[in-house]
Amino acid sequence: MYFYEVIKNCDIDEVVYYFLKLCDNSPDIKRTEKCIRCAISDMKSIQAVKSEDEVIKIERTQTESEEYDIVHMLDKTTDIKYGLEINPWKYTLGYSVDENSLSNYGYEKYASLVLWEMTWFGYDEATIQAHVKTWEKE
Repeated sequence: MYFYEVIKNCDIDEVVYYFLKLCDNSPDIKRTEKCIRCAISDMKSIQAVKSEDEVIKIERTQTESEEYDIVHMLDKTTDIKYGLEINPWKYTLGYSVDENSLSNYGYEKYASLVLWEMTWFGYDEATIQAHVKTWEKE
């Protein structure tokens, strides 16, 4: 299964609910909700580039002060993990889904955690890529 299929099979209201729980300190939660709904809508219209070699995994981790979920892409050919924050959405949507992660979290929570990572620097690709260009210039 690919990530775009997870999105397609989710209850989007539930995905948004879990997403908003992650950003409970947002100064404008209504705007955040509108933005994530627009991002999901945009993603549904993107043609995914499918890959069996890249897998989206979620792992629970613990530090001295907190416990949290880490979302990353695992490149099975190199066994290297990558973040999803600046990755073009067409690729992330086409990555395979780690079945254990999906089973542990369920479709909606899994999707919300991946979306959290994908939208870390913006709710649309133009904003995200503008950040990347700024960093490249620096």
